Amino acid sequence: MNYMPRSVRTSEIPRFVSIVLAVILFAAPLGAQQPARSSPPQPTPTATEPTFDTLLSAESYKLYGEVRNVGQLLTTGGAGEIVEPIIKLANPGAEFKSLLKFLKDNSEQLATSRLLFATWPARKDIPAMFAAIEFASPEEAAKFTPKLETFLPTVIPPVPVVEEQTESPSLSTNQTAPAETRTAAAPPTKPAANSPAPRAKPAASPEMRLPFVITHQGSLVFISDTTFKFEKLHPKDSSLLSEDHNFRVARDRFSSEPVFIYYNVALEDKAAPKPLPTPVISEEERERIRKEEEAEIQKSIEEAKTRQVGERNESEVAVLVAEPARVAIATPSPTGTPTKQEEAQANAAKQLGSMFGTLGQGEPQWPEAVGVAVALDNDEYVIRAILIEPQNNKHSLLPFVPEVIAGAAINSEAASVLPDDTQVLVTSSIDFNRTYQEMKREAENKAILARKTNPNAAESPDAFGEFEKKAGFRISDDLLPALGNEIAVATSIKELNGLGMFGMPAPPPPKPSPEGAAADQAAPPSLPIFLIAVKDREAAKRLMPRVLTGLGIGEANLLAQAQHRGDSEIIDYAGFFAYAFVENFLVISDSATVHRVADAANNHQTLSSNNAFRTMRHWQPKATLGEVYISPALMESFQEALKKQASTMDAAMRDFLLRLSPASSAITYALSHDGLGAVHELHLPKNLILAMVASTSAAMKSMQKGSPEMNEIIAMSALQMIANSEAQYRVDKGDYGSLESLVSSKMITRDMLDKYGYGFSVTTSGSGFEVVATPNEYGKTGKRSFFIDQSGVLRGDDHGGGPATVADKPVQH
Repeated sequence: MNYMPRSVRTSEIPRFVSIVLAVILFAAPLGAQQPARSSPPQPTPTATEPTFDTLLSAESYKLYGEVRNVGQLLTTGGAGEIVEPIIKLANPGAEFKSLLKFLKDNSEQLATSRLLFATWPARKDIPAMFAAIEFASPEEAAKFTPKLETFLPTVIPPVPVVEEQTESPSLSTNQTAPAETRTAAAPPTKPAANSPAPRAKPAASPEMRLPFVITHQGSLVFISDTTFKFEKLHPKDSSLLSEDHNFRVARDRFSSEPVFIYYNVALEDKAAPKPLPTPVISEEERERIRKEEEAEIQKSIEEAKTRQVGERNESEVAVLVAEPARVAIATPSPTGTPTKQEEAQANAAKQLGSMFGTLGQGEPQWPEAVGVAVALDNDEYVIRAILIEPQNNKHSLLPFVPEVIAGAAINSEAASVLPDDTQVLVTSSIDFNRTYQEMKREAENKAILARKTNPNAAESPDAFGEFEKKAGFRISDDLLPALGNEIAVATSIKELNGLGMFGMPAPPPPKPSPEGAAADQAAPPSLPIFLIAVKDREAAKRLMPRVLTGLGIGEANLLAQAQHRGDSEIIDYAGFFAYAFVENFLVISDSATVHRVADAANNHQTLSSNNAFRTMRHWQPKATLGEVYISPALMESFQEALKKQASTMDAAMRDFLLRLSPASSAITYALSHDGLGAVHELHLPKNLILAMVASTSAAMKSMQKGSPEMNEIIAMSALQMIANSEAQYRVDKGDYGSLESLVSSKMITRDMLDKYGYGFSVTTSGSGFEVVATPNEYGKTGKRSFFIDQSGVLRGDDHGGGPATVADKPVQH
């Protein structure tokens, strides 16, 4: 199921991050922009004044949220720091600025108020968007209501009246549709005496109406996209949301955080269409197939053991062939034809893909509910979440990968093996035995169902069985008992950023020594480091060569050379890849990296001894199911890039970023379990969030039509287009052409040169050309000037409106 709102897609995420605080703070007025439905009856009187705890039933809305101490968020709550770069750098619309001003002007009155918002209704007889603001007293609510009535129409325009042929409950004697939400045919009628009277400015014309309704009762002010009845929000025969067990667990856990959001996943499940039932596979049939497969595997294992005895007698021959084989595996085929070693690698990758191809194929283990909270803790934004699970949950690490079962909580030891300069570490506890059984069970189900649906189709091979036949051992009986629970992956910021995670440059590499410069440039990129905890080191050492045989690359064992670095044993495969047993871990990576890990462990220069690593993880529980650590190198790389780009950066952007604290912090995350569900906690450096918001805001501003930044981008593109046109013109005409000649030849258009705030000039000679672009109005239509010639290198800088030259430094498009 897709639980992400359609309005929040991947391409919208950067902008969403920039304004997420505003969305939370202004959830009520934003929700009021929804198209209006025909007006149902207004609320009826209640015996007692409504409160947050008595408003909604447990089955009314799928998404619920609270913002506590609304007025303080723009001052001491950290929200003001995020809003500042949006205002200064993104140039948001007047409505956004007006909204901020309204909140600041009323911050004292809103200082201790709470905002409730709810959306994604589970029923059709309640508002699509509903919000309530709680004040200290009914008098405070009554004072604030007229201010809201006056302000909202200035930022939310009227919408056309849309009649819907929907059946509404009949109105009682004194219950009528309010005048501001009626159609032209509906005359105004006096509201009921004790009802919360809807209030809003009348629409500009009979065909238009304001798309929100404001009411207040007791200490609460309500904003909704249509009028409502309290008994519809909370029917008599339904339980209150505040009494729901899952809701209480989440709300009580996050009672002190300023922002709390609750998503009722179980309610979404009830509304979703049910999938077709899966065909039932009897246990008898499953057991019969399993016995047949195990008998065949056992036979193959016995044959493999016989072969291995002969292979051990040939160990001396293996040493003799290892050196020439080293050349064969390190040198790719000059003809492009795959070598035997490359084919073996492809077969191994295929084998692994078949074995792990069942991951994510099972039924997702979605939680019943999700609670999320956001807070500012010193210099970090903290996001906390609890996934409340059903009682029969398997404790999958990820709901959408149900086959991976969490192991027991651990005190992670991977950091005691990795080098102290490790930049990214992801580690988790996995119950390998249960995970293997789940994967194998899913593979068996898939094979049985395939035979049932298409009996004549070729039977898919059992990937695990094929591996065991080749390797000569059983995974569950021999390999898994030798392993611990912890598995980890370590990599660099450069590799992580290559996946588009942050959009920031990688940290600069260390400067190579003069004698090793050429070798460093030719060195291949390092592979990630994979670590698997081992309980029985000797058993794991015996099985590793057979694991390679099971993967179809057993010939690589002829290349294996054992080395010792202190207590660490490294098995190097001709410098191509390697694995090592370092303390209680099996370490797998490229040869150079494995050697570096072993040296770090032997010299006690590991990540666990790094001060930043120890300090920035102080908040984490001792025993976790998973952790993520991204070192301060991420912020350092951003600060380094800022220094390099400061001269060409927008002044407002540069000034804002330079005001940020130079201190660099890490990103940390931990996953644990409290018996009720998985608990996630993510700590993000405040400076990193502010820098990302500033960058996104500046990018939004630069993309506005007619902005100096957008004009500069267009001017750079135009110069490159002119340079390409000059090259083609010379091919066609034998010489470079003037600007007018290029326009006459229809290689470029005059509109492109005249519409975007820059002037262009072209100078040609027999051997080359020069094109210069300068802003028509310096500072208004652009700041930088640009230059390009027959070399194709685009150059430019801020010359105060003067021309750029070949002496300027190259610029990035």
